[in-house]
Amino acid sequence: MFVQLSCNMSMKRILAYGEDVHVICTRAMILQRAGYDVAHTTRPNELVPLLRGISFDMLLIGDSLRTSQNVSLVQGLREQFPTLPIVMVQDEKDERDPWSTAFVSSGPEHIVNAVRLFLEGNRKAVKSNASEIKLKVMHSAAGH
Repeated sequence: MFVQLSCNMSMKRILAYGEDVHVICTRAMILQRAGYDVAHTTRPNELVPLLRGISFDMLLIGDSLRTSQNVSLVQGLREQFPTLPIVMVQDEKDERDPWSTAFVSSGPEHIVNAVRLFLEGNRKAVKSNASEIKLKVMHSAAGH
C-alpha cells in the first residue's frame, strides 16, 4: 500500500487498485502528473480501511484482475460505499457487472480523459464522448 496524499483539499483524490504493482504505480504516476492526488494498493483487504479512513473522490480498479474477482469485489464495495464512483480499467464491459460506475480502456490518455471528465462533474460529456475516449458508462446500483 502507498498512501501519501497532499494536504491540498481542493485536489481530487483517487484510490487506484490492481494486482500488478508496476501497472498500478504507473497509472498513479500518470494521474498525479495530470493533477490528481493518488494513493494505490495491490491488496484487496486494504481497500475498505482506506476508503473508510480517507475521503476519496473515485476508486480506479485495474484490468489485471480476473473478471469474476472484479465483479464480486465491486459488488461488495458498492454495498459499503454506494455513492463512490468506481471506474474499471478494461477494454470490454462485463455484462455480469452492474455495480461499476464506468469502464475505460487501459491507454493512459483514455484513463486521464475519463477521470477528468468524470471527476469534474461532466458525466453528460463522458456519456456523449464515449466513443472518442472508449468509455462505457454504466449505471451503478446507487443510481448514478
